[in-house]
Amino acid sequence: MSHRGPRPVAISLRLYRALAGAFPYEFKNVYGEELLQVTEDAIEEIWRKHGARGLLRLLADIAVRVPAEHLAELKQDVRYGLRALAASPGFTAVALISLSLGIAIATCAFSELNEVALRNLPEVPRPDELVALQLPVSFPSYRRFREQRDLFSSTAAYVAPAPFSVSVNGGAERMWGHLVTASYFATLGVRPVLGRFFDPAQEQPGQAASVVVSYRFWQQRLGADASFVGKSVRINGQPVTVIGVAPLDFLGASPLFFPADLWIPVSVGGRVAPELAGDALERWDLSMFRVVGRLQKGVAAASAEAALDAVARQIEQENGDANRNRKGRRVRLVQGGKVLPLRKQDVPFFSSFFLVMAGLVMLIACANVANMMLARAAGRRREIAVRLSLGASRARLIRQLLTESLIVSAGAGVLGFLASAWLLSLSLQVRMPLPMPLRYDFRPDGRVLLFTMALTMLTGLVFGLAPALEATRADLAPALKRGGNVLLGRHRALSLRNVLMVSQLAGSLALLVILGILALGIQTTLGIQAGFDPHGLYLISLDPVRDGYSAREAADFFEKLLDRVHRLPSIASASLTETVPVSMAGAGVTFAAVGTGGGGVRQMQSAGRHVVGKDYFDTTGIPILAGRSFRREDETGPPRAVIVSEALVRQVWPGEDPLGRRIEIENVDLAPPLVLPGSFDFRPQIIEKRRLAFEVVGVAGDVGEGLIVQKPPPVIYFPLRTADYARPSLEGVTLMIRGVPGADAIGSVRREIAAMSQQVTPFHARSMPEQIEQFMGVLRMAAWTYGVVGVFGLILASVGLAGVTAYSVTQRAREIGIRMALGARPGNVLALVMREGLALVAAGTLLGLAGAWAGSRMLAAISSTAGRVNSTSTSDPVVLFGAPLLLAALALAACYLPARRSMGIDPAVVLRQE
Repeated sequence: MSHRGPRPVAISLRLYRALAGAFPYEFKNVYGEELLQVTEDAIEEIWRKHGARGLLRLLADIAVRVPAEHLAELKQDVRYGLRALAASPGFTAVALISLSLGIAIATCAFSELNEVALRNLPEVPRPDELVALQLPVSFPSYRRFREQRDLFSSTAAYVAPAPFSVSVNGGAERMWGHLVTASYFATLGVRPVLGRFFDPAQEQPGQAASVVVSYRFWQQRLGADASFVGKSVRINGQPVTVIGVAPLDFLGASPLFFPADLWIPVSVGGRVAPELAGDALERWDLSMFRVVGRLQKGVAAASAEAALDAVARQIEQENGDANRNRKGRRVRLVQGGKVLPLRKQDVPFFSSFFLVMAGLVMLIACANVANMMLARAAGRRREIAVRLSLGASRARLIRQLLTESLIVSAGAGVLGFLASAWLLSLSLQVRMPLPMPLRYDFRPDGRVLLFTMALTMLTGLVFGLAPALEATRADLAPALKRGGNVLLGRHRALSLRNVLMVSQLAGSLALLVILGILALGIQTTLGIQAGFDPHGLYLISLDPVRDGYSAREAADFFEKLLDRVHRLPSIASASLTETVPVSMAGAGVTFAAVGTGGGGVRQMQSAGRHVVGKDYFDTTGIPILAGRSFRREDETGPPRAVIVSEALVRQVWPGEDPLGRRIEIENVDLAPPLVLPGSFDFRPQIIEKRRLAFEVVGVAGDVGEGLIVQKPPPVIYFPLRTADYARPSLEGVTLMIRGVPGADAIGSVRREIAAMSQQVTPFHARSMPEQIEQFMGVLRMAAWTYGVVGVFGLILASVGLAGVTAYSVTQRAREIGIRMALGARPGNVLALVMREGLALVAAGTLLGLAGAWAGSRMLAAISSTAGRVNSTSTSDPVVLFGAPLLLAALALAACYLPARRSMGIDPAVVLRQE
């Protein structure tokens, strides 16, 4: 209907009609024509009496009413949906539990991914500008890198982790920090909460020792006393002035692996930091400095990497590096602004596993609930048909059904997020098996909450849309009949419910196999203590050098302590050692076996490196299978004797006598880039490249070690020498004692240490069973987690298949009744129903195995650790045959129980319904 009048009236009427068209369908069906007619009749009168203001009020009124009507209908849909869900408590409970567990697992996975690979360094502005070297370099190399002013606006170098013995108000405690250049905080862009940070003058040798402390150290150790800034604390036995306090959440440039509470400038030298002794800042072959830089505006990370690689090659040529002509890059840059510095190419390793696991779990949960929604919608066909016949639009019914789905997913989202927050809070109680006290906080943050909200909305649409579309396709005439909900329809092998069920079975099997590979691979390390006797064995760590002793004083202290401990009646045996069984593998060595009589040198091979005292093997119970143990002269004379493990003998001299053989040993670099803290060593004698000849004097039994192993690795044992006390490892020197049964071995040793010196502070005292439990705790937790997630998927798939079979029995009741009326036996009916279940199980199993194979190959390709786990368990018959057979057995049992009900169908009752 056209309308003539003033131009403002015509424009307003067109706008009014457009807004009226946005009303809900039901509202327009009842009031739409009347509303437009009344407005067209009255709009000119409104213009004459009230002018433009009246027209604006008219448009504003309808603009407010449109969303109000939609909200009213949404409120009505929600109220109706809640009543419908309350009327089906079984369906609602199963759907909520399924989706809640799925969302909880997916949220946990994303929260761990967020903490490990996505989170930026706290308190650091513009983190995307920061890059870091993947591997440490020497300090002279860092000086050359920082000269590249066209690449970086600022650079910094630091040694991490660095242990310190800190004494505040008389009590000494072992703390961890970084040794840093003066530009450290300026490069990161961090500002102090109290005091100041280092200035360039403090990088010059001879400056008074100073320290910046973390906010938590200031609160917990200094009592949050602002007057402590400017005062001294004793660090490694030396007075050091506190000049500043870092921001609240700042724990250094690499807080995930190397959280710091203390930052000390590299100018302090060896008098405060043993790591810097021996002119460490001038040695080009001592690669222990991590480098971070802030890129100049417009400089790409790839360009900076290429330029630094050219500089590194030039340094090698200038210093005559023996490996200067080797192929490959010398410098690789990672994202320096992340809590875990990673190359962008490495991020898929972290994201792929988490997202694949979460995706499979959500696929199983959504397919399960979607199948239940389909079965439930089949029982509501008559209700839907009645509403359609009374004028309700299909879109309106789809919205109603989607509202019910979104109500379920919203409830599941809340429950899932709360469950994930509780589960992830348990991560704070897990202590990593490392020398420094690392605890990872995976609790959800705002980004994880947004992820959960988006996942909840997507979940509601995914499992609700397909059943809603399927349910509203009902033919009105058959559905309105009394028996319309049990009419025999055309049976389709590729029906929506069958596709969903096959997807669920395939996803469940893929999840089960992948997690089974990881869980069983991890389980291979649970017998790691085999090879020695852990019972009655105790460990106490000591570090006299960092307590203020000189190297000579430390050696005298250890010699006297060992003599006194041997005389204690509660101690059966004792030994000093740097390495202990069941710990993170330290820096290794490469070696070559020299032929008898000075023959040719064999190919270089790698082995683990352990430095142990002369009574180490007697104390641990590791057997000496051939030859002898270390003697006193091995610790004081020239370094010539080594003991090798049985695994090394099998690898190098199979079937031959290794005693008296010579091997040439060369220390290796710090690699690999994603190494855990505590599994490398910064000391010059470890890092520098020297080739020395040693004689094999003994063969020791094998002991498993490392987080993921398939068999005991080859190991070379070196004697603990007096020179090693001057620069102890990150874990200090460990006094290993075997106590007499029933005696307080640790207490008696503590008393001896206190009687000898009040300055030396023992730390990390524990029994060997406690060491093993802590080391294996993370692995056990991972294995249990993978197992629980896999069982969860298995149960969901079985419940879903049982629901589909029950739905099939209901839908095919008339067909079954006719067959039985025509003489079919109960066994024939059972076979008829089971046949469909068998087909679904077979299809799901084949697809699931294909998906599991692809997933395991992907994990092996992107991670060497996953590859080692994969190799330990993919050939295990439990994985290859057990997972498919277990899923098939449970799935067939889930089919059988509802299928058995079909045998009890009374054909007279079914046929009478028509």
